[in-house]
Amino acid sequence: MHCGWAGNVTDNKIKYWALNVFCALVLAVLLGAHMGLMHLPGLLGQINPAWKDPLAWAHVSERGRSAAITGGYVLLLGLALFHGLYGVHTMFTEFFSGERAARRIAAGCWIAGIALFVIGAFSSVIFHISVPRT
Repeated sequence: MHCGWAGNVTDNKIKYWALNVFCALVLAVLLGAHMGLMHLPGLLGQINPAWKDPLAWAHVSERGRSAAITGGYVLLLGLALFHGLYGVHTMFTEFFSGERAARRIAAGCWIAGIALFVIGAFSSVIFHISVPRT
C-alpha cells in the first residue's frame, strides 16, 4: 500500500508500529507506578508508612520474593527494549538506505534486544530465586 508522504507501508510495518504504540502506553503506566513507588517515598509514605523507604533491604528483599513484581520487571524490560530498539531501528533505516542495510540494522537490533533481555531477565529471576525466604 502506498500512503503518499509515508512512502511504502507494509502490513508488517503497521503491525510493528502499532505494537510500538501499545508498548509506549503500557510503559507509561508501569513507569508511572515505578516512579511513584520508588522515587516519591515522601509523598507515598503519607499514604502507607511501609512505602517510606523503598530502598531499605527489607523492602527490596520483599519485592524480590514476589513473583508478580519479578514478572513485572521482566515485562517492563521487554517492553522498554522493544520500544527503544524500534526507535533505533527506525532512525538508522531512515539514515542508511537500501535493503541490505535494513536487514543488517534489523539483525543488529534483534541480536542486541535478545541479548539484553536474556541478561536482564536472568538477573531478575536469579535475584527472585536467591532472596532468602522468611
